[in-house]
Amino acid sequence: MLRLLLKLFSRARQKPSLLDHGSDSVVLFAQVEKVARTNLTAPPLPARKQSALPLPNHRERLLSMMLEHTKMCSIRRCERLHGMGMVTTGDLARADLAKLAERFGAPAKALRVLKQYRRAIRFAASVPGMMPRDALLLISIHRRSVRGLALESPARLHRDLERFAESTSGRQQLRGRRIPSTRRLKKWITECETTASASPFHSLVS
Repeated sequence: MLRLLLKLFSRARQKPSLLDHGSDSVVLFAQVEKVARTNLTAPPLPARKQSALPLPNHRERLLSMMLEHTKMCSIRRCERLHGMGMVTTGDLARADLAKLAERFGAPAKALRVLKQYRRAIRFAASVPGMMPRDALLLISIHRRSVRGLALESPARLHRDLERFAESTSGRQQLRGRRIPSTRRLKKWITECETTASASPFHSLVS
């Protein structure tokens, strides 16, 4: 655009008819030409800075998830927990489970299930890429800690999950979903190895 403007001004200088209107027109053309040349040589404007707001990490994102999005329990149970004020996984992780269980028909059974949910939430929050439904599967085959998972073999872990998936409780828990692939298991194990090496005394997930 600026080059085209300069070209037009150059042609105007070559045609006296355009400059017959007096010295004011000549001065005007000279000023516009100067501005145009300045714009051509001006340094580019600095890029706009991106937002300085930090991105949420895995733990923060997981603890803010709606319970139904975790697919850890049925929609009906999620709706019942919503009625008790348990909307996100963070709500359930921080709740007084004993008092919450008293609001169910079978408090003892409800307490056991709620503790499993909370254990799965905390376990998943400690392993990037893991969701509570995945952690619940691992807990069902007695893998309950970051340190313990760091010592696992992906192939052995996948084999144990396959066996669990064939059981009655496994089918009920999976509800048609597939078990995690060996590749995903390997990724979780690698993450656990990093966490365990950074904190060698990592305890069992409560």
